[in-house]
Formats: sequence, structure tokens, C-alpha cells
Amino acid sequence: SMPFLRLYGYLDGLVPRKVVPMLDKLWPHSESYIFAKAAHAPFISHPVEFCHLLVALKQRV
Repeated sequence: SMPFLRLYGYLDGLVPRKVVPMLDKLWPHSESYIFAKAAHAPFISHPVEFCHLLVALKQRV
């Protein structure tokens, strides 16, 4: 039951965003976030937003 965060890019060609709802059901203790204008590596294309999400998760845990 350890919470964890799953981060996706809306434009990702490797991990389709259609898997997000399936994984939400599979891992109910997880959270998901989709970067609207990111592909497979939002930590590179959106580093500030990515880090804000990680810090927010840390503060909630």
C-alpha cells in the first residue's frame, strides 16, 4: 500500500496513455499525471513541473 506516482506524456509514442485508467485500477494506491505537451521523457522536457510533482508527493507521504 505504498503510494507512488506514475507520470506520463500525452505525446508518448512508447507508453500509450490509454493504459493509464487500467493501471489506475490495478494500482489504487498510486497517482497518475499526464503532461499535456510531453512525450516519453517529461523529466527532460518539463523538469520544473516534474520536480514540483515529486516534491508534492513527498510532502503527502
